[in-house]
Amino acid sequence: MARKTKEEAQATREGILDAALACFHENGVANTSLAAIGERAGYSRGAVYWHFKNKTEVLEAMINRERVPFIKRLRRTYSPHRNTPILDLRSAMLVSLSELATEPHLRDMMEIMLRNDLSAESQAMQQLQHDSIEEEMAIFRRAFERARELGQLREGVDTAVVSRILHAGMTGVLYSAMLEPRQFELQRDSREVMDALLSYYVKPGVITPGADPLPLPPADPDEHD
Repeated sequence: MARKTKEEAQATREGILDAALACFHENGVANTSLAAIGERAGYSRGAVYWHFKNKTEVLEAMINRERVPFIKRLRRTYSPHRNTPILDLRSAMLVSLSELATEPHLRDMMEIMLRNDLSAESQAMQQLQHDSIEEEMAIFRRAFERARELGQLREGVDTAVVSRILHAGMTGVLYSAMLEPRQFELQRDSREVMDALLSYYVKPGVITPGADPLPLPPADPDEHD
């Protein structure tokens, strides 16, 4: 059999991850096998094993496929080349949550992450979530420290505290909207909570509560893939 090109191999990998997302969402992580994922994707079990050693690797790759671009987006908020870290952070979070609200595959992935069975894969996913929280809060803190350098924070604001509160607020809206969508609306409520929290910590005039997010920060000149 002819050796696959890099593009063909990448397409196969993406197809496997798409199939894994559908299987995990429909049947749960514990009840999904690599064979089932391969069948859903239209590939042999061997093709799945060529790309992934086990189900945990599939799960982590599925999550990181969406997470890595999100983290890159967040990191631009503390760029030394820009002077609007608060507005950039607000836009990055609100745009990301809007995507989550409107793109079914992202909502399905979040629902998978909210579930908890006692499988080894779910435990690995929980560890990934713990690591993600620490990384996101560290990025928040750097954005707020950049805002402090620019004189945009109120006096006495602890950047660790505001980072923790902002993360808790956004997480609360996300979980509430996923669990009780009749009462909570992700795009509407994330903007309300974000603006209420930021208004408490930043100086007047830095943000305009209720305004649409500004265009997302572009990549820095020194940013690498």
